[in-house]
Amino acid sequence: MANMAASVHMELLQPLLKSRKNFYQLLHLLFQMPTSGIKYFEIRDKGNLQELEEIHEGGKILSDFFQHISNKYLEKEREEYQRLFIGPGPLPAPPWESYYRSKEQLLFEEWTYRVREQYHQFGLKYVRENNEPDDHLLLELEFMINLIDLCLLETQLDRFIELISSQHQFLEKHLTVWIPYFCKRVIQTTNSQLFLGAAMLLDDFINDDLTTLYEMKEALADV
Repeated sequence: MANMAASVHMELLQPLLKSRKNFYQLLHLLFQMPTSGIKYFEIRDKGNLQELEEIHEGGKILSDFFQHISNKYLEKEREEYQRLFIGPGPLPAPPWESYYRSKEQLLFEEWTYRVREQYHQFGLKYVRENNEPDDHLLLELEFMINLIDLCLLETQLDRFIELISSQHQFLEKHLTVWIPYFCKRVIQTTNSQLFLGAAMLLDDFINDDLTTLYEMKEALADV
């Protein structure tokens, strides 16, 4: 009976896990170089923009961006992405954790290797390891998506709880520590609807997700 109860409980959490995965995937898309408009047009045509508007002020800004999107508009966003996150020259909003956590704002610092250790624990390795920092925003978001995928496939309660705890720990010790500073810099240095809305949405979501994971841990502890 206990095993049946655990199975039912994990099954009931599936919609929430899928919803979280979808949101992480959206954020991952929003912070990629907008090289192709196909995915953006799909969001415009098939995404629930009204729901996005209701979530948060950043959601309203993004909804307006998607409603007026065009290939010409995306070209400007590519230029802004280059300016904000790639360079050349000093970056307004460097997208690496170590920059915000090291005293001298350097890359490949302690936090890069701590994040790498987390990846390795789950059999993951950045293809450009040792050549580019492992603590890039997109890689950390991908890691969370990967952990959620593992949860969606897991059938054993103990392992399921470990995976939820790993997500909670990664948010608590990494994402929620540096992303607020990153988002603040984006918000202060861009007029882009895409990146302004994305930064506002990301900043709120990671804190909300930390609370969600804590509540999931509490609920699973009672099973």
